[in-house]
Amino acid sequence: MEGSVLGFLVLLALLGLGHAADQPPKVEVYARTHAVEGQENTLHCFVTGFHPPKIEVELLKNGEPMTNVRYGDLSFNEHWQFQRLVYVPFTPTKDDTFACRVAHSSVPEPMIYRWEPDF
Repeated sequence: MEGSVLGFLVLLALLGLGHAADQPPKVEVYARTHAVEGQENTLHCFVTGFHPPKIEVELLKNGEPMTNVRYGDLSFNEHWQFQRLVYVPFTPTKDDTFACRVAHSSVPEPMIYRWEPDF
């Protein structure tokens, strides 16, 4: 019986019935380790605090979608806000721009968050 209650609560969260309003995502874009130009690293886009759970996250290089992107599991906290980590191997250079594009029902158009290298 306890499992069916948990299943019902998860279903409520996924359907958006457990929360009254859309919550816009908070987005962080960062490299896994200190970025060094020309050295392979991992670009992360961590999206948190959003509701409902339907969201589109893309990692971009020079404005174009990157390949080999990985998506972590969609999870939620005690407030029915969702989070997801999206990441990809990349080699940063001064001539390239990297960004995360996020589309969610709580915002009128996709948002773009640029990664700012510190080299």
